[in-house]
Amino acid sequence: MNPNDLIQRIRLAIPDAQVHSSGEGCSFNLRVISASFADESLIKRHRRVMSTLNDLIASGALHAVTLQTHTPDEANS
Repeated sequence: MNPNDLIQRIRLAIPDAQVHSSGEGCSFNLRVISASFADESLIKRHRRVMSTLNDLIASGALHAVTLQTHTPDEANS
């Protein structure tokens, strides 16, 4: 799996997202920063991001994702 593909998928769904990826193969750590996360619960943020990746997980192309989601203020503190 190419990490740039993951980043592009997330940015299509969350246009203002800053996405940082590490990992390789089918396991990745993703840090997503977006102002649109303000006033959303952690679970809602994660669901929004993971919904962009569900088909990859279902197909087995993506096996494991560790996810961090932050607003810009949270990321800078």
